[in-house]
Amino acid sequence: MLLSNSITGNIFRDSKLAKEFETEHQNYKRLALSRHEMEKTRLRKKTQDGTDIGIDLTAGIRLRHGDVMSIDSIKILVEQLPEKIIRVRSKEEKNFELFVMLGHIIGNRHRPIAYEDNSIIFPIYSESEFDLFKLFFRDMIEKIELSVEEKVFQPHDAMNVHEHG
Repeated sequence: MLLSNSITGNIFRDSKLAKEFETEHQNYKRLALSRHEMEKTRLRKKTQDGTDIGIDLTAGIRLRHGDVMSIDSIKILVEQLPEKIIRVRSKEEKNFELFVMLGHIIGNRHRPIAYEDNSIIFPIYSESEFDLFKLFFRDMIEKIELSVEEKVFQPHDAMNVHEHG
């Protein structure tokens, strides 16, 4: 088993590392993790080619999609698995009050959120939750568009919520 206790960088946040990955991607081992697995500081998992990896990070450090770990001369790319999310898009441009209300409702269900493209997105555990959140948003339904997507969800950096499943 290979053991890593640090993150070298992130291909999405470090242009030098991104260029290196672009030219040498075939030399990286890929480690696919769920968002929940990425929140752990200690983890044992196999890369896509079957290499056994142990991760032991300092408390408070979290893995992110695109992180690179180096163990000896072996480079490992962390790839977050896509998950189902609900996208709540405002039909009005920059409606602050609407976003505050949506954030409050979603936050009361202990869900992390992210903001992108005039939308709030948050993870769900099953598509049946779509109907439940339509009920929660019923007073705003004329001002929003709702959809279910599957994507890599990365909560806003300030989010530090504990989810209830």
